[in-house]
Amino acid sequence: MKTTTRYMVFISSMTMAIPLTGSVATATEVEWASTGHMTVDGRLEAGGHPQLYALDVDFLDINANSNYVYALMAMVSHLQNGEISSGQMQWLYERAIMSAVPRDIIDQYMNFDHSTAKLEDHMIGSGGDSIARVLLYDVTQLITYGDLYDDNPRPASTYHGLFNQASQQLGVPGDVFAEIQDIVNQEVNLLDKKKVVFWGETPYVPPNIPEPTTASLLALGTLMFIRRRR
Repeated sequence: MKTTTRYMVFISSMTMAIPLTGSVATATEVEWASTGHMTVDGRLEAGGHPQLYALDVDFLDINANSNYVYALMAMVSHLQNGEISSGQMQWLYERAIMSAVPRDIIDQYMNFDHSTAKLEDHMIGSGGDSIARVLLYDVTQLITYGDLYDDNPRPASTYHGLFNQASQQLGVPGDVFAEIQDIVNQEVNLLDKKKVVFWGETPYVPPNIPEPTTASLLALGTLMFIRRRR
């Protein structure tokens, strides 16, 4: 896997969890794991999935989620001769954060040996044929956006060949494959438009947040100590 030093520092501290457990009544009391965003019995908060995938659920199964990510990585790696670029891994990392995946599990994704993984080993555990179309969508996104992150976009004919191969392997009909490709193309164009409209004339300027003083840190530590004593 190709990674840069900057990126490895970034990920040491990633939807893509499509497999689901179904809606959970909001009246049910939830016991959260220490990692946050996940219950003690492995139900992951839906995170950005309702917005990203039009998925109407409250929770997702964390084991099914991980199998989905591994299936995604295995397919992308297979399409690219055992490689996933640093930009593509960055997209994966960001999407996992948007999906509310705990950081310790994200680290497992980042260290997954995708070059030797087999797609079929993870498809069943992630939902099988029911997630084939969304998996093709994420394959298309990961490669397309990842190449943009790498500043290394490829010819349209190259992408068509890669994604057509993926659609055949997943058993996605040709007309659906074309619709998925069109969706991703529209989303890429929309992202470019957002950059122009939001930041073209008024670039983002981070707020000037002063560094905490020694006195403020000591005061905060004292306050936390008092609260623990209570």
